[in-house]
Amino acid sequence: MITSVPWMPERKTRMSEAYVKGYEGEPRRKKVKLVTEEYEYELPFNYENVQVNRRCYHGSEFHGMEINPINSVNDPEHPENLPADSIEITEDHPIVRVVVIGSACTPPGYIQIECEPVEGWRRNAEIDAVMPVRMRINGLWGMHLRYDQWYGEGKEVKGVTREGMEAYEKLPQGLVELYPWMANGGLKAHYREFPMTGMSCAIFEIPPSNRVIVMGGGETPGWKSDGFPDDAHYSFRLIRTTVQLNRE
Repeated sequence: MITSVPWMPERKTRMSEAYVKGYEGEPRRKKVKLVTEEYEYELPFNYENVQVNRRCYHGSEFHGMEINPINSVNDPEHPENLPADSIEITEDHPIVRVVVIGSACTPPGYIQIECEPVEGWRRNAEIDAVMPVRMRINGLWGMHLRYDQWYGEGKEVKGVTREGMEAYEKLPQGLVELYPWMANGGLKAHYREFPMTGMSCAIFEIPPSNRVIVMGGGETPGWKSDGFPDDAHYSFRLIRTTVQLNRE
């Protein structure tokens, strides 16, 4: 039986000190096991505990709920600078994790969240405004093709195909029923021609919070011939929350 290995140093148990320098008045703590549960919310986020704040944008998008990052109302008589659109989720138990799945209109996109921590999470000497629970993830490259990219009117476009593979699919009947004028056209572009096409995901691990406010947009690069230079939305498809049921 081998009792030791020459190249492996002997392992010694090191007991932590009863305090951390600078926090001598605080006792040693025990690690905590979180008992959690996960919930899922889908487009159009019509739930009792979810509030969709969508001010200056209208439309029934099939790819997700487009949220406006800027809501400036340019009315000389009634000018307004409104907050960004958002999706607010409130849970009965503290939220500790948020997952957002969607796509940018014009990539790269970003997701930003603001959280309302549970009472007692802040330290007694802590100033809330010094470090708000606000997080952001940039550089999300998943995108859905914009209307001006995929829709063409008045002619059928075949495109370049490989054997046994259709170039462009037909418009779904449900989409034509939603927008009857689209019956006069069809697809002129496909995901194979746009390598960035697809979904993106942002995952946030957050302090225990009663409420989360989810926002998003596109870091629009801008180019001179862009048909929709203000298309800086992010399109929300799914949101998941993980709540803390207990601490053991």
